[in-house]
Amino acid sequence: MLCLGALLLAGPAVARAGQAAAPAPAPAAPAAKVTALVKIIDGTVETRPAVGQPWVPVKAGAALEEGADLRTGFRARCVLDMTESLVQVGPLTVVRLGELRKDGDKTRTRVLMKQGTARAEVVKKTAASDFAIVTPSATLSVRGTNSIQCSFFPDLGGQYGLTQSGLIQITEALLGRRTGVRPSEETDDWATPAASLEAIKHQPQVLDPFGFTADEKWAAMRWDTSTPIPIGLNGPGASPFLKVLRSKLSSYAYSVNPDGNGEYYPPNGGK
Repeated sequence: MLCLGALLLAGPAVARAGQAAAPAPAPAAPAAKVTALVKIIDGTVETRPAVGQPWVPVKAGAALEEGADLRTGFRARCVLDMTESLVQVGPLTVVRLGELRKDGDKTRTRVLMKQGTARAEVVKKTAASDFAIVTPSATLSVRGTNSIQCSFFPDLGGQYGLTQSGLIQITEALLGRRTGVRPSEETDDWATPAASLEAIKHQPQVLDPFGFTADEKWAAMRWDTSTPIPIGLNGPGASPFLKVLRSKLSSYAYSVNPDGNGEYYPPNGGK
């Protein structure tokens, strides 16, 4: 009985020992690095293979590898062929080929723009292909398009748009807010929806008289005040709105309250 029990207990272990070990999965092949071919050079264009290396002039036909920096001079431009995209680098632009790899049918491209302008013609051969332009404030990623434009300067901020059919997505760097951009639309560093940005551009500038301080209101009404009149509120160039404002304020009483601030009081206490 003891021998039979020992065999029963050892049975699973014996069976496992008799089984052949499952073959380990083959390691995935690393993504192959590809190069960006310089197609067109116009003006002063320089490159360096890595940070700390000297800048050297670029010639048409040169191949730039992943990690290379590229900069253009005043009125200069350069066109790069990146397998599934053509990127035109504009004047006064500094970019880095952050990623340029091909893994099977998927091509991953990252253009890191420190400043400047760029236009890209992207042809996505497969749905898995991944192209993006990254600036210090936002990321412009392709969701199916063939013509995008991007500009970023530290003092001016960024503008991102789509000139032909397709769709791009903008993700701002600070909060991760996103918005989509369709043909003839554009957005900014804050991923403001295109419709809202267009409304802001065409929003009329309303000059609210109650936005002035008491002294500014007084200066806008009086010609003999010792307070300098705000720029644009005096002279023949003053708007008709401000002329009407002066005529209305001329009938108001002006006094200084206990806090030392001037106030206007309508005639007859507003009655």
